[in-house]
Amino acid sequence: MLALSLGQSAPYVRSRVEAGDPSTQCLYWTVPKITWYQSSAGNPQTRPQASEFDAVRRSFQGWRTIFDQCGNLSLEEGGVVDDRKVGYVVNGDNRNLVLFRTRRCGDTNIVPANDPCWEEESCANEYDCWDNDLGTIAVTLTTYDEKSGIIYDSDIELNSVAFYFTTSDGPLCNPPALTTNCVSTDVQNTMTHEIGHFVGLDHTNAVGSTMNPRAQTGEISKRSIDPGSRDFVCSEAYPKGMASQACVHPTSDANLGRKAQVGCASVGAEAWLPALAGWALLLARRRRGGRS
Repeated sequence: MLALSLGQSAPYVRSRVEAGDPSTQCLYWTVPKITWYQSSAGNPQTRPQASEFDAVRRSFQGWRTIFDQCGNLSLEEGGVVDDRKVGYVVNGDNRNLVLFRTRRCGDTNIVPANDPCWEEESCANEYDCWDNDLGTIAVTLTTYDEKSGIIYDSDIELNSVAFYFTTSDGPLCNPPALTTNCVSTDVQNTMTHEIGHFVGLDHTNAVGSTMNPRAQTGEISKRSIDPGSRDFVCSEAYPKGMASQACVHPTSDANLGRKAQVGCASVGAEAWLPALAGWALLLARRRRGGRS
């Protein structure tokens, strides 16, 4: 779901509870440490083989460097796990997971057409397959509280069904003659963009932005985080030595202020409180990256 107007060219755009609606709350983390994990399956098609793991690490390191310099969050790697399911389970064992999907849910030999998972939007987890548009390179699935905008969990899925992921610097790959020393859809380029969604950024049409939604085959420029996205961390949402910053600061609803402080216990985040206090107002929203 592309969540901004086509004319938006601000240096950065914060994700909102209602995409593109500035009257609604921004999405943001309020915990001091976020732990992320990679699926042990990796992506067998990546070239060079197994290089995707370090490429993902470099992507997180780019953001971690900024947070270490001027932000208030710590981005920590939790290691490699066998998990293949995304999303958030209340009181469950949740992880912020990065994984590649290598099968398409829409293929008839993968998911039966009459399977209830289509209505429940759960086919991806049940059959370990890609259930989004084939033209989308990756999807970041973020679970948050719809009142406060506080993020509880965020997972990143990469579309290895339709895109050939590489980690080399170039030259441009020439399908079908693919080699280990060319660049097609760069893992680090893709992941650096998706981690922007992970921490609460939406798309912007600003030229040169890490969060520009368009990515040409062979692009590697988004490996480097642009000044606007850096300002989002340092000056807007996560200033060092301060609490994470909301966009909407209600003055008439005291209960909302208390609810905004309630966290959920999660392997992927250190939260202050262990439960939702009986008001599980959670929504899962996909923030998509890739060609538009």
